[in-house]
Amino acid sequence: MGVIDIEELDFANAAEADQRELFDLQVDWWTKAMPPRRLPDFSGWVRRNQTPEGNWGRARFLVARENGHVVGYAYGYLPTTDNTHLVAGSTIVGEQWRRRGIGTALLRHALRLANRDTAGVSWIPGDSEGARWATRRGFTVVSSLTLQDLVLTDPLPEVGEVPPGHRLVQWTGRAPDDLLDAYVDALNTTGDQPMGDSPYELATFTRERVRQAEDELLAAGGEVWVVLALHGTEAAAVTVLHRRLSRPSVGHQQHTGVLRAHRGKGLGRLVKAHLLHQLTGFEIIETETNTTNEQMLRINHSLGFTDRLITVDLSARVADLML
Repeated sequence: MGVIDIEELDFANAAEADQRELFDLQVDWWTKAMPPRRLPDFSGWVRRNQTPEGNWGRARFLVARENGHVVGYAYGYLPTTDNTHLVAGSTIVGEQWRRRGIGTALLRHALRLANRDTAGVSWIPGDSEGARWATRRGFTVVSSLTLQDLVLTDPLPEVGEVPPGHRLVQWTGRAPDDLLDAYVDALNTTGDQPMGDSPYELATFTRERVRQAEDELLAAGGEVWVVLALHGTEAAAVTVLHRRLSRPSVGHQQHTGVLRAHRGKGLGRLVKAHLLHQLTGFEIIETETNTTNEQMLRINHSLGFTDRLITVDLSARVADLML
């Protein structure tokens, strides 16, 4: 066993060999811990990590090397407006290098550089070695998500009738200027979704933030698909789906929400079903829902989604961690 060196890595300007070693470690973890329906393409994965994620900014990387080769890494985000108390990320160590303290060393180094009060980690399979590793160091499970997916086959689920006084509009790419205000209002209704004890504070959408998020996704080679339900000129419900360059055949369902005044009319299922009929070039749709959100889970099941995996989010005050 050689000496382990830990250093920051400028991912955007890193050598392709380093990027590929990071990618291989990530894919190995995905394959064993939470097998995806589709693995990402290397070039698309690189481009995504080079692109800011809205208020979260670009991912920052620390790497652990042995004899010059990357054997583990930590990556994280430091939000710049909302959630400025928080660093969010994860740590991955190649299987043959585990139990040597590399993950703990990466985490310790990353938290020192981040200098934030709270640390959070998401998308960890429940009852997994990764979750147990984190809890032994002082992290606490604060919420859980049910990952669901839908293999698109004919026939697609029926859309159903649009309630009287309502209409549906849809688009891809940037929201039309005349619908932007209604779109922002609809997105903000997702702020009352169940979050458990998560330290994450859901951001308030504004016209500027929506445009920034759209432009960043499109700049990274992605696409956005939206169905918006209107009552007159006012928002009633919305659903949003993203396609990433790294997995072009997979759609990731993002926000779905119904404004309080329009709930109980089936609009949540309606906009999601309508969206499925607009999509082209997709094979699989993935989504995640808080495990306590029984209504959305039922809606997804009615559309043909199946439960694939339960993941947990963990959090800790950095000062309380045992590193």
